[in-house]
Amino acid sequence: MKSNSWSLQTRFLHIGLVLTISAQLLISLIMSAPDDKGTAVSKLAYEMHEIVGLTALAIVVLHWGWSIFSQADGGLTHLFPVSKQSRQLVIKDLKNLKQKKLPEVGQKGGVIGLVHGLGFLAVTGMAISGAFLFVLFPETGEPDALVELFAEVHETIAVLVWTYWIGHGGMAFLHHFKGEEVLKNMFNFKRDPSTTVNSTVENKS
Repeated sequence: MKSNSWSLQTRFLHIGLVLTISAQLLISLIMSAPDDKGTAVSKLAYEMHEIVGLTALAIVVLHWGWSIFSQADGGLTHLFPVSKQSRQLVIKDLKNLKQKKLPEVGQKGGVIGLVHGLGFLAVTGMAISGAFLFVLFPETGEPDALVELFAEVHETIAVLVWTYWIGHGGMAFLHHFKGEEVLKNMFNFKRDPSTTVNSTVENKS
C-alpha cells in the first residue's frame, strides 16, 4: 500500500464525519431551539440536528476505537505527537512552513496530523455536549442552569468546529491544486493497480 493511501476503515470514518459534521453546521444556521419561537421549518431542522448529531456521536466513538486499537494509519500517534519522533515531525513541518513549504500529507503525522487531532477533539466535544443536551433538555418548560451551561459549551465548541471545518477544507483543496492527490486518496475507492499487481506476484510466489 502506498504511504499516502488510507485504509478503507479510516476513509469511511472520515467521510462519515465530513458528512455529519457538515450537515450539523449547516442545519444549525436555520434551526431554532425548542424553547425559542420559530417556524415549522426551524423546528424540523432542530429535530434533524438531533438525529444527525447522534449519528455523528456514534461515528466519533467508532473513530476513537479505531484510532486506539488499530495502527493501520498511525493510530493515535498520527493525531497527537505523543512520541519523540512524532514531535520531531511537528517541529520539522513548522520549519518548512516558515519557508512557505506545505507539510507532506499521509499517515506520518506532523502538523497535519496534529491539526486533525485538535479538530477531532473539538468534534468530540461538540458531539458529547450535544448528547447531554439531547438527554437533559426538557420537553416542556424552561431549561435549568445545567442545560444552559451545556448549551453554552456546545455553542463555544461549535465556533472551533466551524473554524476547523473551513480551514481543513481549504487546506485540502490547496494541497489538491498544488498537484497532491489528497482528495483522490481519501475519496477514491477503486483498487490501486500497483496493489493488485503486487498481490498477484505474491500469490504466484
